[in-house]
Amino acid sequence: MLDVLSELDRRIVGALQVDGRASWSAVARALDEPLRTVARRGRVLLESGMVSVVGLRNLGPTCVIEVTCKPSRLESLARELAEHPGVVYVFVLANPSSVLVEVHEQLFDLGTMTLSVIPAYAGVLEVSATPVLHYFKTNADWQPGLLSAAETALLGAGPRVEESTALPEQLDAADSAIVQALERDGRASAAELAEVAGVTEPTARKRLGDLQQRGALATRVLVDPRLLGFRIETCVRIDCAPAQVREVGEAIAALPESRYVAELLGERSLIAHFAADDLPHVRRLLHDEWTRLAGRLHPALITRVVKRSGRLVDTVEA
Repeated sequence: MLDVLSELDRRIVGALQVDGRASWSAVARALDEPLRTVARRGRVLLESGMVSVVGLRNLGPTCVIEVTCKPSRLESLARELAEHPGVVYVFVLANPSSVLVEVHEQLFDLGTMTLSVIPAYAGVLEVSATPVLHYFKTNADWQPGLLSAAETALLGAGPRVEESTALPEQLDAADSAIVQALERDGRASAAELAEVAGVTEPTARKRLGDLQQRGALATRVLVDPRLLGFRIETCVRIDCAPAQVREVGEAIAALPESRYVAELLGERSLIAHFAADDLPHVRRLLHDEWTRLAGRLHPALITRVVKRSGRLVDTVEA
């Protein structure tokens, strides 16, 4: 079992979740902690790989695929699917045994994969694909209450930009170079971005700001929730009347425990991922006020995470 990070380390992670590119001096001011201590602990978190800050470009339309298969094939199938560059996340679910995958349709050739390729894998019993209509929340927006409102305000993060499900814009050479650099390291300096893009530092800063404001790029903090004290992850599919989808989706997205909330095209019109301390915490979430407006809930325990935010998880999570 992973050890939970120290309180200061968790607060540093919380600051990065507000602004993944914040300087260590800005983080230290917001947390009212010595700069030397914050910088040292922050570098350890990043260099150890316990925490990563990455850029993830908006690649347009996405789809959630659930693959029901024999239990003996769950992990191997999940890893095979995770290797594809068009896959955003891969979770192994209990009850029923299945693999949950989000894919960018343009990179995945959805029809071929769902009708021919995935069904051909040994042990696959059923494949269900549902397009994403709207994101209420993604991992880029997850702030699980590690900081106070005052500390969050001091970091001065900009307004949230919704991730689009429309066709992505075509980027010019300089913007593409900046995005590629941030996909490798979300905290790459303005000087580094300027060098790879062949522009000045002020231009690189402006281009980065424009990319973020247009929703073409989001900065995400990748961290195992267990390091923050959240030992259990769940996925909940939700039956919801069309007239209630927005209200329910926004209510779930407002919860600090929710990491991802999306509207789907299908009978189960909402999907949400939660991080919780323990099973009693899960129970409270499933009896929260938002459930009064929802229809039937279909919760499932996430037993393995193979890929998050387009990045493979090195060690299978238990």
